[in-house]
Amino acid sequence: MEQQNQYVKQFPELMKGKTVMYLHGFGSSGQSGTVTRLRTILPNANVIAPDLPIHPAEAQVLLRELCEREQPDLILGTSMGGMYTEQLYGYDRICMNPALCLADTMQQHGMTGTQTFQNPRLDGQQQFYVDKALVKEYRQVSEQRFSGLEGLNDEKLEKEKNRVYGLFGDKDDLVDTFDMFRERYPKAAHFHGEHRMDDRSFMHAVVPVIRWIDD
Repeated sequence: MEQQNQYVKQFPELMKGKTVMYLHGFGSSGQSGTVTRLRTILPNANVIAPDLPIHPAEAQVLLRELCEREQPDLILGTSMGGMYTEQLYGYDRICMNPALCLADTMQQHGMTGTQTFQNPRLDGQQQFYVDKALVKEYRQVSEQRFSGLEGLNDEKLEKEKNRVYGLFGDKDDLVDTFDMFRERYPKAAHFHGEHRMDDRSFMHAVVPVIRWIDD
């Protein structure tokens, strides 16, 4: 898009030579439109976007391994990916409309039964099934939110809190965790947009935060 092109022209060095990891939302993949936006806006960065396993314990293992190996300079996550992103302590992070109570969201919005992936997966899988056991798994992982803040001394706690940004769409009718997030992290703000970010909301809300972190 022209808006993206103009931004790249203005800030061609944004995150240059750095590693950026993106974590997609529920039922999506590492081939989402947000990944395309990131790679367009950050042409000189190494953008990693894994397909997250359906079972959250497997996803957590994968993410810990990726972080250990890649040492990302920035982690971004949307919705379910925002939930996982909050829990990857020790890294600069942006949580976009984070689904911090994912099991409740799944039950309230009919995200159970047979589900179709919204974007292609590298393994070719097109559908998956969500039963009560899987919802319970997501409830357990959701309840781990903020756990990395416990037991930290004042200095480490302040440092960790300031490494995390939360961005929340003012028209999001799927997830509303702003107050919960803001109780723990000071850098939380609303942007004009819905749960799924489009080019405009991403450019106006997310890219400025990436600039702050890069600076």
